[in-house]
Amino acid sequence: MANTFDWVEIHVTDMERAADFYQGLFGWSVVRKDTADGADVCIFDTGGTPRTENLSRGGLWLRPASERLGVLVYVLVADIDTALQEAVALGGRVVVPRTPQGRCFRACFSDPDGNVLGLWEEKGAA
Repeated sequence: MANTFDWVEIHVTDMERAADFYQGLFGWSVVRKDTADGADVCIFDTGGTPRTENLSRGGLWLRPASERLGVLVYVLVADIDTALQEAVALGGRVVVPRTPQGRCFRACFSDPDGNVLGLWEEKGAA
């Protein structure tokens, strides 16, 4: 079907460092692939079953000027505090601390290249 979310791409300056960061933080499998144009690319596999109800939709969200603007991809985690601690230990930085979002929680971190990703904690969902 056309016009659905299809791909997440994280731009980095050091492929090995980035692969180590995401493998260490989320346990993702990262595999180097050849591309037709010769670009250096790795494909990550989260190993989990996607929450398809969320992949087929998205949203526009008004954020304070203090938060970085752009597209924000959220990763579902069992415990945001643990994930933030691991991100910092691996060279990342907390951008938005654990924040209540209704009965759930959200947070944001940046990877060593400055890419900002969101974390989502929903009891019983991870």
